[in-house]
Amino acid sequence: MRLSVSGALAATIVAGCLGMAFPARAQDATPVAAGVAGIDLANMDLTGDPGVDFNEFVNGGWLNTAEIRPDRSSISAFDQLSDDTTRYVIDMLARKAADPALDPASDQGKVVAWFDQGMDLAARDAAGATPLQPLLDRIAAIDSIDALYVYQQTAAFDGVGGVLPVSVLPDLKDSNTNALYAGGPTFGLPNRDYYLDDTIGTPAIKAAYVDASAKLLEAAGYAPEQAAILAPKVLDLETKLAEPTLTREQQQVFSNFYNPVSLAELQASYPDIDWTSYQQALGIPVQERVIVTEKGYIDALPAILAATDIDTVKAMLTLQLMWASAGSLSDEIGEIAFDFSGKVLGGLEARSPLDERVLSEVEWPMGQAISKLYVEERFPPEAKAEMERLADDIKTAFRGRIEQNTWMTPETRLKALDKLDKLTLQIGYPDVWETYETVEVGPTYFDTGLSASRAKLRKDLDEITKPVDRNKWAMPPHAVNAYYNPLANQMVFPAGFLQAPFFDLAADAPVNYGAIGYVIGHEMTHGFDLQGSQFDAGGNLANWWTPADTEAFMALNQKAAEQYGAIEVAPGLKVNGQLTVTENVADLGGVQVAWDALQARLAEDGIDPGAVPAPDTAIAPPFTPAQEFYLSAGTIWRSKIRPEALTTQINTDPHAPAQVRVIQPMRNHDPFYEVFGITETDPVWLAPEDRVVIW
Repeated sequence: MRLSVSGALAATIVAGCLGMAFPARAQDATPVAAGVAGIDLANMDLTGDPGVDFNEFVNGGWLNTAEIRPDRSSISAFDQLSDDTTRYVIDMLARKAADPALDPASDQGKVVAWFDQGMDLAARDAAGATPLQPLLDRIAAIDSIDALYVYQQTAAFDGVGGVLPVSVLPDLKDSNTNALYAGGPTFGLPNRDYYLDDTIGTPAIKAAYVDASAKLLEAAGYAPEQAAILAPKVLDLETKLAEPTLTREQQQVFSNFYNPVSLAELQASYPDIDWTSYQQALGIPVQERVIVTEKGYIDALPAILAATDIDTVKAMLTLQLMWASAGSLSDEIGEIAFDFSGKVLGGLEARSPLDERVLSEVEWPMGQAISKLYVEERFPPEAKAEMERLADDIKTAFRGRIEQNTWMTPETRLKALDKLDKLTLQIGYPDVWETYETVEVGPTYFDTGLSASRAKLRKDLDEITKPVDRNKWAMPPHAVNAYYNPLANQMVFPAGFLQAPFFDLAADAPVNYGAIGYVIGHEMTHGFDLQGSQFDAGGNLANWWTPADTEAFMALNQKAAEQYGAIEVAPGLKVNGQLTVTENVADLGGVQVAWDALQARLAEDGIDPGAVPAPDTAIAPPFTPAQEFYLSAGTIWRSKIRPEALTTQINTDPHAPAQVRVIQPMRNHDPFYEVFGITETDPVWLAPEDRVVIW
């Protein structure tokens, strides 16, 4: 079970997570042929033409053989590596469980015990929703809006966001200080667009959501006839709650989240809840200043609740609890949630194996207890040293691009360089590991999960009394991902991600610069994209741009949004250029800065990147170093995805579909055309005046 009081702001703060999900079964990633680690000719289609279909040329062999597991929405390089890591971790936990030296009171001992509880499906099935009963009783006792507000004060500890959640996060304008935020509603559907746009939240999707909601209400103890009446009412209530919230585009402007008020002002504007008592119930010192993230929502909420019967409100809270807890209860309840989230939204045919599902529950609140074991076994110090060199090279190249920038004024350029200089890097694992002394192994899988989640929530809330911990990680170090945190001006590359095909100690420089170098450049660019650029060198929300620079920068972002927005990824389905603009700009910058860094590395090593092949020369191995770079860059985004999942991604994900990421950044990079002899007669060609270069 996952407890969180963070809303849309917290989901937006950590920028640039690479965005891959749905882990798939690992395949043999051993590089063969071409004499270059990381370039596998079997994964390519050498009969293809990179100027006609670069994705097919780079990934055609893989696309023809890779199969999406029934329990997955996609398969990709990320998915395969993630699955390999998942299997390793599961086997590692099994080995630890058999180790007589394992201390059951240690963090690792608690993780192993919790994992074993999750694997005991017979006990979970026998218990059903019974472990939830004390939490369900608290909701059932609500008999008025006043009682709702009293319940709201501690709802977070039950895994319920309710209608007015609060959270502790760094102050956007003082990133060394933590602040109290009052957030927006908790949605059952993926985002507000599913409620308000019938082309996204189609009648079929809403009908399936109502059906799943009714079944979950029944599992929580509602009579079938009650559940059938209340489920559509909950959908209607959530729709009303969604209407006054920020749009996805408005969420890209962080100042929209930043509405600080005094406690007295908040109490006067929203008197129905006792804000002092609320903070005391959470166990934190009373804060005299609160930052409202959804001002329109909080203004509209009293009237919405006044027009809603209390039974519907209670049903909504019950569903929030059931959706959050479904994976920790019986197999039957888990199936109900999966039928909607997995099948309807993701197009999945089956659930993941039990051990993988249990791991996904365990690793969220106690991830570092697992990661510490993983790092000890699987992350060599040589990898960290080489990553540091790569990052330094990318940073040097980025500095050169800022210095040569043609659209930026000297005043803003100096501030951009200052921000780059102060950018910090975390590689592999944190300097200080998180510990879990307050977690208790309970009588059931759900109870242990509730203890772990409450412990995590308590740590998050207790940070209100402390300076911001800039070394706190947003994901466990064994995660296959990476991210940029604008409030810390920091990039993080977990150990789990630093494996082939993204990073390979055995590979030559062009392969690693095309893969992990590209990713480093991507994350670095996030510090200067449409969202990251709203924060200064210290990680504070501040405008460090001149009006002329802002105008030029916004025009370039608009050009990128329009370019990507014209790409059709399936019949009638186009990329949302504005929603994906930050990730797309990071991809553009990633390729361009990694290329520059490679040129410097090759020159330092005395290696000729290779003559540009003549247009009529067939591309065949061995490849030039320049070609290796682009082939490696295209390899990391290889992917196949189910149609339903592709539609959901377009409607919810700030990342463009993988097939777009394979080629579109290259199409905007001038050297790409020279390296592969691509001319204006080739389909891949993008006219020079249409190419976007921001950083």
